[in-house]
Amino acid sequence: MKKLLFTIFSLFLIQTTLSAQSGVDFSGTIESLWGVGAPWTDSDTIAGRFTMGNTAFTGQVDAYYNNSSAYAEATFSYDTFQGFDLSLGEVWLDYTASFWGIRIGRQKAAWGKADGIDITNVLCPSDMTSLGSMISDDSKLAIDAVRFSITGNQFTADAYWIPFFTPSALPLEEDNSLRKFLVPSTVEFPIPSLNQTLILPVSIGELEKPELAIWNGEYGLKLSGYFSMLDLSLYGFYGWDDIPLLEYTPTINALGMPESITVSGEYKRMAMLGADAALPIGETVLRLETAFFPQRYFQKEEGGSEQKNQLSALAGIDWMPSGWTITAQYYCDYLFGDIESLERSKAYNHGATISISKSLVNETLELSLSALLGLNDFDSMLAPEVKYSLSDQISLAASAYIFIPGPDNDGKYGAYKDLSSFCLSAKFSF
Repeated sequence: MKKLLFTIFSLFLIQTTLSAQSGVDFSGTIESLWGVGAPWTDSDTIAGRFTMGNTAFTGQVDAYYNNSSAYAEATFSYDTFQGFDLSLGEVWLDYTASFWGIRIGRQKAAWGKADGIDITNVLCPSDMTSLGSMISDDSKLAIDAVRFSITGNQFTADAYWIPFFTPSALPLEEDNSLRKFLVPSTVEFPIPSLNQTLILPVSIGELEKPELAIWNGEYGLKLSGYFSMLDLSLYGFYGWDDIPLLEYTPTINALGMPESITVSGEYKRMAMLGADAALPIGETVLRLETAFFPQRYFQKEEGGSEQKNQLSALAGIDWMPSGWTITAQYYCDYLFGDIESLERSKAYNHGATISISKSLVNETLELSLSALLGLNDFDSMLAPEVKYSLSDQISLAASAYIFIPGPDNDGKYGAYKDLSSFCLSAKFSF
């Protein structure tokens, strides 16, 4: 509570101090999200139980004067399952001259033109600690970086130096319902010589981060051109994969028998070269995006890692006829070489997404449906939503997140089948 009062006081003090000058804006949101397990999910653990229960206050201060600006954002939230949390979002200062600019501090940047699918969007890590954060439109975490920009009439260039590595936030707490998708609570350990299989408990050890040293920084470059026929961007990144690769180490007792498994992890270096393009054609926009990862590390089935070249690509189309917004995408991912030893079962993974929305009643009512389909296992996720704006400040929404397994294998989306939920949310913006 002291942290909350300090944060609110700090934001108020900044606003009060700077309000005497022009160019200071204070804004924020208060939002509540509740979710309950769908009736067809696991009746012993999920069905009818709450899967989400979060209320959050987010405050932003945006100050600017001549060519200088600064931005600060903080969120104070209470999650029914994880308790109180105070997190700092973006905090940066920025200077922009006639053709160049520099931004220093904790910041976010979205790379690529894909909708909800990461192809070149590798700069910021993800928040995977809860179902609510995973389904959020803003699930990316900020990074500590220096961004140097050059701007022309038809192009921009952004160069990033990221001195401190920020990994994805993972559900590592023992009572987190998502932990089992990262690390199981128990594993089978066969002993052929005794013709038996032991069930061993699993614990999480150290996830070794890169040493905090100047030579362990990350680097990014984005070059964008804006032409009459299309927009084009090129990307380059050299840094760290924000998901660790795991090792499994058995603990042996005095009798020489395994009694538990400890899972440790290590973050590996990663490079990426990518490009995207957006081409308007009448009422539609065609989007293309691709990324190549040379010698990226991938998880082996028995622990450890192996390097493979990886190619990812996406083609999408946006169509906006008279009040409708329709987006469809096809994406694919390919690993070169033999993958027999990898945890991944197929070299070529692909899928499709579609999103449809319609505004009604003087744009106060919005109906939408989003769907993701994995084309390897034919698993899917459906997300229908009805949103109504009581005023310019207050909106209410009813939604669902339904995960459907494939006919033979659960698949990427079907693995979450017992987290299918119906949700209610309310949001106040000021």
